[in-house]
Amino acid sequence: MKIGTFTIAGASAVAFGFALAAPALFGACSSSSVPPAPAVAGGGACATEAGAFPPPNCDDTNESCPAPNPACPVAPCNASSACLAMADNTGKPTDDLRLRKLNVTAPSALAQHFIQAGVIDDGVNLDNTCGEQGTGSFSWLARFDTTNMKLTTGGAPPADDPFNAGYCFVNQNISGLPVAPVTVNMTQAADGSWASDVIPKLYVPIYINGDPNNVVVLPLTSAKVQSVMLSKDGNCIGTFNADGVSPPTSGGLCADQDPSSCERWLTNGALGGFITLKEANAVNVVTLGKSLCVLLTNGTSTADGGTQCATNPDGSVTAKGDFCSTTDSPGGCEDSYWLAAAFAASAAVINDGSTVAACNGSMAGGTDAGAD
Repeated sequence: MKIGTFTIAGASAVAFGFALAAPALFGACSSSSVPPAPAVAGGGACATEAGAFPPPNCDDTNESCPAPNPACPVAPCNASSACLAMADNTGKPTDDLRLRKLNVTAPSALAQHFIQAGVIDDGVNLDNTCGEQGTGSFSWLARFDTTNMKLTTGGAPPADDPFNAGYCFVNQNISGLPVAPVTVNMTQAADGSWASDVIPKLYVPIYINGDPNNVVVLPLTSAKVQSVMLSKDGNCIGTFNADGVSPPTSGGLCADQDPSSCERWLTNGALGGFITLKEANAVNVVTLGKSLCVLLTNGTSTADGGTQCATNPDGSVTAKGDFCSTTDSPGGCEDSYWLAAAFAASAAVINDGSTVAACNGSMAGGTDAGAD
């Protein structure tokens, strides 16, 4: 059974074909993370080697874009907040946040501008609010308990009232996968940054076009966040760049600027983990008409008319990745791809999910978004 499907509004299979073959559209920057993350060709902005993390504030754009005139309206987000907070964590026992930017730096197939803008940014950007014109279908939540040194993270379903009722962690079986928040210990470095312990398995749901019955599950193994700088009030990771958007339309929405010149969000945290090619082969990319595995491997060794990665008699994928699941290190068995990203986040309401079927465990089964 396929886990789910990716789709991009308005994109064509021809455009996706270009994304498979296109060279990197950006330069790269170096990393001070451990292990080191030297730049690699074809990996997008601040590309990182397998097993490494990008700089938390990865941004190699020239920041030359002019300020929009008039400025982009950001209500009902907090305009006085450096990261346009959707809530206020001041005085609360935990700092609850929603990712507002996920800047993928590896693998190169997902770091390309077309995928970053058309799939990731479109899902993370809010649904026609705070000046953003995304779908809000990709909500990744993080709860930082800095007193008890715990991090809880996971995905959220579409929220009907994100600013008041807020979001909730998905707790649901989706296509046989136990999608639920995961809590791990975390530590604070001398510079004030936070890092989590390794998360053995994290299933991150993406709700296509905000449809609660159309879900993609991104399966991450041995995931970790590191170098995360929380603001003193607990409301921000990274900042909003008011110059990184186009002038507002008549509807008050502002498109992202060309990321090669200016980013809408400046990140201040990093994450990494790996995706096995076997699991990726079960994720169907609808617009491409092929599996995520085919996308990751640039169409090497395919089957079923090019829609799937070819497999060996034991079920393993014939094509090779850049990471090994059995040794949790680059190279080796090459049955996986390393995923790394820098991110920004802002305060958001996270409720207990008791009234939401996808969060209270009462929604049975789940769907695979039209996959077979």
